[in-house]
Amino acid sequence: MSKLIPDYVFDSIYDITPALLKRHGVSGVLIDLDGTMASHKTALPPGGLVPFVQQLKSAGLSVLVFSNNRKDRVDKFCRALGVDFIYKAGKPFAAGFRRAAAQLGLSFSEIAVVGDQIFTDVFGGNRMGALTCYVETLDRRFFWINARYQLERGFIARGRRRMKERAGHE
Repeated sequence: MSKLIPDYVFDSIYDITPALLKRHGVSGVLIDLDGTMASHKTALPPGGLVPFVQQLKSAGLSVLVFSNNRKDRVDKFCRALGVDFIYKAGKPFAAGFRRAAAQLGLSFSEIAVVGDQIFTDVFGGNRMGALTCYVETLDRRFFWINARYQLERGFIARGRRRMKERAGHE
């Protein structure tokens, strides 16, 4: 069960800072696309996303979009964002995560996984030994996504508690 609890819980991707990631020895970030960076209904990156990704890159962090979606969706979005990507990643299975780590040239202890799903992003990242950052989904208004969120709520709450406890010791 502990593999389903994120290391950090954020209301938005924009709350994640390079300083926080660096404090944990992170050199590369695997970021989910749909629900994390933009709604699954959004074809191109929203306005604030480009500066956010540039801020990560300027801090020396490698950024790789890591999505289970199909190539045409991810390619169009990432081309506009100016980042590399892996589509049909197969999250939460290890093979996709290993491919991503190899593409970044990093070990999992140097990687943060950022996403809006406990059962794919967080579970897969935790199993591999990466730092996991759960982000509240941008797509909660959609019925099936909200239904999934209801199943994830307990793990998210435990992640928030874990994060507060960690902050008290830093």
